[in-house]
Amino acid sequence: MPYRKKRSSSKKGEGEELQPKDPLGPPVGVALISGRVGGRDAKYAVVDTAANPSIPRPIAKLQGWYFWNSIGAPKYVCAPMVEQSELAFRHLCRRYGTTLCYTPMFHARLFLENVQYRNDQFGEDDGKPEDRPLFVQFCANHPETFLAAARLVQHRCDAVDLNLGCPQGIAKKGNYGSFLMEDFDLVFSLVNELHRGLDIPVTAKIRVFDDHDKTLQYAKCLQDAGAQILTVHGRTRENKGPDAVPADWSLIKKIREHVSIPVVSNGNIVTFEDVVDCLDETGCAAVMSAEWLRRNPALFNNGEKVCAFRMALEYFELEREFPAPAGFVKAHVFKLLSTVEGGLNENPEMRQKIALTSDVGEIERLVRELASKRNGVPSFPTGTKADILPANVETKVPQVVKKLPAEEETEAIVDIFAAEW
Repeated sequence: MPYRKKRSSSKKGEGEELQPKDPLGPPVGVALISGRVGGRDAKYAVVDTAANPSIPRPIAKLQGWYFWNSIGAPKYVCAPMVEQSELAFRHLCRRYGTTLCYTPMFHARLFLENVQYRNDQFGEDDGKPEDRPLFVQFCANHPETFLAAARLVQHRCDAVDLNLGCPQGIAKKGNYGSFLMEDFDLVFSLVNELHRGLDIPVTAKIRVFDDHDKTLQYAKCLQDAGAQILTVHGRTRENKGPDAVPADWSLIKKIREHVSIPVVSNGNIVTFEDVVDCLDETGCAAVMSAEWLRRNPALFNNGEKVCAFRMALEYFELEREFPAPAGFVKAHVFKLLSTVEGGLNENPEMRQKIALTSDVGEIERLVRELASKRNGVPSFPTGTKADILPANVETKVPQVVKKLPAEEETEAIVDIFAAEW
């Protein structure tokens, strides 16, 4: 992607401090205690605790339900979505009922080491009052690195979340996300390090085991480590992609009954009626959505439908104020406008034009042209429970997309089968 920059080649010796100067605020002292910057063996400590990291920082922060109520007891949550829950999209979702947003998942070590990556991912407009409440999510596998990265954002968000749900191959290769599930000791250490060393709460997002008892032990382990909120995607690590079966709400309910902290349910949400059913069946504090919120940013709008073209044009207005890479914009357009009446599936030539351009202004012009054909007749996002069943998966990829050049096809169907993280 064009916004990605190569990691800096500068090297620092052990014991040197990294003093990033960027829009995140004043420099934060972070010491490299072993390995080298940029290396997989790099280990860090926050300078003010490096001398004796065994001494816990005082915990003067709200926890559990007290914390949840302090941020307004949000019921409707925008999931962390890599390259998709960016600032402009978060503002659009908040406009239509979303009451808590997560950032995209950030890589803790890269966020700590690479100023350009950090600024690209979490710029000066992220985390402002109108972007709250906000949870910043990281993937991590080293407690001290996780803490050091989290302290760079703690003054501009309400909580820091640990991604323990990503089931993709890149997470397996990097040893993070759901591939840490079996290592209870490491998971405990990651959460507990932030619980003791961060000024704001730490939360976690997980998947489940086939073994219900082990799942309950896992949830309790995270609570005991200091997680103040637990978001549960009711699918196993293996239950993903085009053959994924629906999430298990009954297991999410068991988890909610087993712990004493707020639990957020994730999975099986297509319509607002599903939101209501999920809250009723699980008893959870809130419902999170990713895939269907991308298709319908007004998913949480109390059942009131909003024209997809209207939301697309509002997104472009927000994107002009809070710019996003063309790839992000294009993916949102495909999600929003593919299946609606008068949308891209019915206008394959327009879909191809959008797929073949990397100019955001041109994408907007094409969307406006497509919208004008509706002559003011609204096109509402649609969906039913049947849309999440494996038997229907082939209907989700329009044939015209499959005929695009390989690299454009990737852009066009980005994340179309990805299970919510």
